[in-house]
Amino acid sequence: MWRLMRWVPLIACPLVLAGFVPSHVSGAGPSPPVSSPPDITLRQIHMIETRGGSRLWELRADRAEVHEREGYTVLSRVTRPVEVTLYSTQGQFTCTANKATVDLTTKDVRLEGGVVGRSDQGTELRTEALRWLAASRRLQTDQPVTVSRGGWLSRGRGLEAETGLEQVRIFQNITSQLRSPATAPAPAGAPAPGSAPRPAGRSLAP
Repeated sequence: MWRLMRWVPLIACPLVLAGFVPSHVSGAGPSPPVSSPPDITLRQIHMIETRGGSRLWELRADRAEVHEREGYTVLSRVTRPVEVTLYSTQGQFTCTANKATVDLTTKDVRLEGGVVGRSDQGTELRTEALRWLAASRRLQTDQPVTVSRGGWLSRGRGLEAETGLEQVRIFQNITSQLRSPATAPAPAGAPAPGSAPRPAGRSLAP
C-alpha cells in the first residue's frame, strides 16, 4: 500500500498532511565549500558504492571532479543528465539530475537541477534539489515537490521519504488531485488545476 505523508495507510491512495517543516530537513544539505581546483577530473564516470556487501548507490556522469582534500566529489552534466540509482531494503530509486555531489566520508548524495526520479514501485518524484542520507537510506528536501503514482498527484514543499517512496511525508502547501492518464504533471510547486490547498494536519481519503 502506498502511504503518502505521515505514514498512515488509508483506503485507495492515502493522503495525510503535515503543516510544518522540521529543522533537520534540508533539500540539498550545505553547499560544498569553495575550494581549490579538483585533485582529479574524470570523464564518462561510473561509480558504485557498497556497504556490508550490498550496494548503496550507483552513479553515471559525463564529468566528475574529485576534491579529495575537502572530502567530496562533484558529478555534472555535459551532454547527458547525471544518472543515479539509490538502493535500500525499502526499495530502489532511480533518478536524473544536472549535478550530484557525493560526500566521501558519509557517502550521502546531494542532487541538484531538474531532479526526476522513479521508485521500483512506480512512484515518481520531481524537485529541484534532493538529498539522500546513506546512514538512514532516506530522501529529504525543503524545495517544492511533485509526487505521483498512477492517477494520484500531490504537490507541496518539503519532503522526507523512504528510498522506495512507499512512505512519503510532504510538509507544506499541499494540494492533491486525481488525474486522467493523459494528464502530465506540472512543474514542482505549481498549483494544481482545479485544486485548492488542503488545510494542514488533516487526514484525507479519496
